[in-house]
Amino acid sequence: MQRSKVRVVPSVVTFGGWKGELTIDGDVLTIDSLDGSKHLSIDVKDVKRTSFNSNNGLWVFKLRDGTRVRMQSAGLLLSADRTPAGRAANDQIGELLAKHHVSGFSV
Repeated sequence: MQRSKVRVVPSVVTFGGWKGELTIDGDVLTIDSLDGSKHLSIDVKDVKRTSFNSNNGLWVFKLRDGTRVRMQSAGLLLSADRTPAGRAANDQIGELLAKHHVSGFSV
């Protein structure tokens, strides 16, 4: 089980939103806010398309129901978690997306 810090952001601008802890367990990404007031789960099987910006660590997941989830993790410049745990979480997310043949592109 992989854990790291992330920020869930409302738009492609990486300011605002809420901070939380990402837990990767199997095919499910779970984010719990640091204060315990918010919770978000993404099953990778429900992801239709994704993009990742390696500069700021912004993931955009487009789900099969049409909703989008934006999450900032480890990146080069501005990011939520530049620790080895953040980079390992990015690697694991990429592996899960590849395992489920999720199409995407990198910025």
